[in-house]
Amino acid sequence: MKENNSIYQRNILTLSLNNPKLSAKLNNTPSGREIRFVKSKNGYLVPAKLMGKQLLPYHSTFDPIKEGIRYFKNNPQGSFMIFIGFGAGYHIKPFLKNNGITQIIVIEKDITLLKSVLQHIDVSDILSDSRITLLADSSPKDISDFILSNYFPAISGDLQTIILQIEYRLNKSYLKELTDTIKEAINQIADDYTVQAHFGKKWFSNTLLNLPRAEESFIRLQPRKDIMITGAGPSLEEQIPIIKKERNGKLLLATDTSLPTLLKNDIFPDLVISIDCQQVSYHHFLGGIPEDIPLVVDLASPPILTRITRNTFFFTSAHPFSVYVNRNWRRFPVIDTSGGNVSHSAVSLANSLGAERIYLFGIDYSYPEGKAYARGTYIYPYFRSLENRVTPLEGKIFSFIMDNRTISRVENNGTIIYTTKPMSSYKTRLENSFGEYDFKIIQPKGKGLPLNLSFSGQAKGKKEIRQILTAGPKKSSWKVFLKKYLSKVESLPAPYNPTGTYLRHLDYEERDIWYTQFPAAAAIRETSISKDLPTDILLKTVREWTIKKVINVLENYQ
Repeated sequence: MKENNSIYQRNILTLSLNNPKLSAKLNNTPSGREIRFVKSKNGYLVPAKLMGKQLLPYHSTFDPIKEGIRYFKNNPQGSFMIFIGFGAGYHIKPFLKNNGITQIIVIEKDITLLKSVLQHIDVSDILSDSRITLLADSSPKDISDFILSNYFPAISGDLQTIILQIEYRLNKSYLKELTDTIKEAINQIADDYTVQAHFGKKWFSNTLLNLPRAEESFIRLQPRKDIMITGAGPSLEEQIPIIKKERNGKLLLATDTSLPTLLKNDIFPDLVISIDCQQVSYHHFLGGIPEDIPLVVDLASPPILTRITRNTFFFTSAHPFSVYVNRNWRRFPVIDTSGGNVSHSAVSLANSLGAERIYLFGIDYSYPEGKAYARGTYIYPYFRSLENRVTPLEGKIFSFIMDNRTISRVENNGTIIYTTKPMSSYKTRLENSFGEYDFKIIQPKGKGLPLNLSFSGQAKGKKEIRQILTAGPKKSSWKVFLKKYLSKVESLPAPYNPTGTYLRHLDYEERDIWYTQFPAAAAIRETSISKDLPTDILLKTVREWTIKKVINVLENYQ
């Protein structure tokens, strides 16, 4: 069938308004040689692919419109929709009438098919919908990156995926790779969302309150080849003699939980790192921290920690407001906190310090013999205050362990070990990270589950240049920075639904300001009275919360 130039021009012009990059790419793409067009029984053009002598239509050749309506009725609908397979869009059109859908991603593997469809069928009504993003000829990784950058559960709502049936026949292997990649991205987002819902407000509030202290931080950390890291697992107790014997000029980096145990054994670390944004982390420092030992903290750590010592070294993680601070006010070293636990972040810090060999002590990621932590850690005085004749200290600690719903029991070299799903996840993440770095991991024998060190030291050629870690110069005082940020928050255009359209119509800086507030929005969304808030109201609510927080810091900090 001969192409219709006026149809193509209408389609490509409409596409260029929302997706000029794809529009330009299509102009330089040939139409599909195996693509044919047939008329359905009720007169609609249907693309079909010629496979040998067989013609495989992308839609019903009887009534593609009714088939599209069946897709709409028979598939679950979310606020954020992913369609795999564009075809001629008959299965997509019915969904456009649902105003509850805020964003739609349409994935088409075959860009030559898309070119042929645009040349023969008017789909400008689909392409003109501002909620739609069309991804053509994109790799699964690129699609995953797009989802990770654009899907925010608190704002975007539920996500649902719909697959055009012919994709199961034409692109089976690609479809499996793509759906697996999408599932992995969604699982990652779900994990992040759960954390944001718990800590989103704390990250923002803590970072605000830490800015004055961060302005005064000028500590420099020197690179080191050999670094010892201590966790607070039970194995630390029996490894204390090894630490004392083997230290010999090595830098000793203590996690906050392990600090009290070290001090009780007359071991003074060179650095202490803390990443928890909760006030409970203060318990690790009830016995104090020697003034000459730098405390390495996340910008989002509790302000109470930054007040117990003037010797504070700040770093930034991936929390959106921290990233914004790092980019627009003052550069701080970036430490990976994605492992979800302080030991993982300590390894990241050691790598940033140029370590060639890292020695791990007390990093058990398990409860060997039903013991939670090394003696001397905060949990012992806490449970000792609760013990009685019926339930002694050991019983309290064992109950603490067994109350976990994901507890499981294993045996290692004759030792009974308890572990949980979160601990197993932390362990796996740390082990997987070893393959990204060029340092060698050494873990002395302990009672806990040993780490898999098969990837240790295997990433040849990835060693970063050893350099001094310190914060960069500030662009202004913290108050000037916050006042500018406040002005930008107050100047954001009023939110409206659908949110996907609203966000796409913002400029880069406006979206950047909104992203700093999304974790707090997740926390607000998860409160009992806010679960069903319309998204535009949620955005207005989090903006009001942000404004109040910033004003409070500006007016009350002395």
